[in-house]
Amino acid sequence: MIDLKPLQRDTRPLFENYLEQTGAPLSAYAFPAHFLWRDHFSFQWAVHRDHFLLFAEYDRCLYMPLPPLGPPDRTVILDCFDRMDRKNPDRAISRIENIAETEIGFYQACDLTTEWKAPEYLYRRAALAALKGDRYKAKRAACNAFEKHHPIGRAYRSSDEAAARGLLERWVEDRIARHPDPIYRRMIQDSESVHRHALSEAEVLGLTGWVVEVSGALAGYTFGFPQDRETFCILLEVADLKWKGAAAYLFRSFCQSLTAFQWINAMDDSGIPSLRQTKESYRPERKIGCALARR
Repeated sequence: MIDLKPLQRDTRPLFENYLEQTGAPLSAYAFPAHFLWRDHFSFQWAVHRDHFLLFAEYDRCLYMPLPPLGPPDRTVILDCFDRMDRKNPDRAISRIENIAETEIGFYQACDLTTEWKAPEYLYRRAALAALKGDRYKAKRAACNAFEKHHPIGRAYRSSDEAAARGLLERWVEDRIARHPDPIYRRMIQDSESVHRHALSEAEVLGLTGWVVEVSGALAGYTFGFPQDRETFCILLEVADLKWKGAAAYLFRSFCQSLTAFQWINAMDDSGIPSLRQTKESYRPERKIGCALARR
């Protein structure tokens, strides 16, 4: 029997112990990637047959945002689906997400149906920091336009929280006003609490933050976390839309500061065409595929 417990901050060491044994080159294989969303999902966990299981509940429906952490085990997979099926009104809701490309064959061998999800975008950090060549001409122009205002980039401090919250509120209002798509609007509204948690809990969650100032006023902030020894994942970003080129400058200056890493994972595009266009415009080195599985 799978006995679920609420995911708490003190669950992190156990979670990461199992993560070290398995892991995958995806942003979801990190504690903050889930814990920051706790206002929208009830995260629960269990250790079953020496596998760490993470479940997420929403609207009385249960799914797994991560595969079981541990060696491939058909019995564990089927036990997880049994647990979800008992909870969900429709078996189609039961699913395991963020399955790495290398593991898809195993899930298919378990007689599960797999579906591709939006891939994550992986870049060479040095390329994003330099923006050299014709393919980055537009990005350099945007940065140059913003540099006319003599911005200062530096590490995020807890004393920046109030100003960052104010910027977040304006950014959310502006984004909602500009985009009529109700799905996009809902995503922006849902992400607001994630940003607030990041701003107030950055240090305790091990997030790295970066801000850009113009004349002492906050013009943008961004946060991320080390995904592994070579890869840094950029989790979220907000730039003041009144400043032309602020977003490009913020992204570039953050990448310039991350000298310990070779790769930047900018996560997926959530199926949003405009976001996909932006991520493609930075010329990813490759895209990291992932899938979900249903019974």
